[in-house]
Amino acid sequence: FSHRFANFNNTGRPDQSLNPDYRSFLEGVCSAGADTRANFDPVTPDVFDKNYYTNLQVGKGLLQSDQELISTPGADTIVIVNSFAEREGTFFKEFRQSMINMGNIKPLTGGQGEIRRNCRRVNSNSGLLGGEGEGSEGHDVM
Repeated sequence: FSHRFANFNNTGRPDQSLNPDYRSFLEGVCSAGADTRANFDPVTPDVFDKNYYTNLQVGKGLLQSDQELISTPGADTIVIVNSFAEREGTFFKEFRQSMINMGNIKPLTGGQGEIRRNCRRVNSNSGLLGGEGEGSEGHDVM
């Protein structure tokens, strides 16, 4: 996430969607070393609540992709972020249903499935444990 501080998208400037105070805080965290970790929720990092979404509303999204959920003009996700930020019960209800839906996913197993060597690439020989590793010729999946 440090790319958002100074040269965002090769502009020579920080990510404009990043709250300036939060940016300063993260710069301080990052100056401690490359292996320093930061919480996704700087307000209530040890509580499962809606504050992650209220943080996005004020430009305190750690990951660019998360901040874009609300910072991209016209994005369908703006309504969802605002709904979750304003109504914690709605967030919990939707989260619960998402977990149920994920629990009902039937993964392919045996010869029907594939364990990828690199999660962004389909293994080149598409065998269960096939492929030649991260440098293998495979199809990017993004």
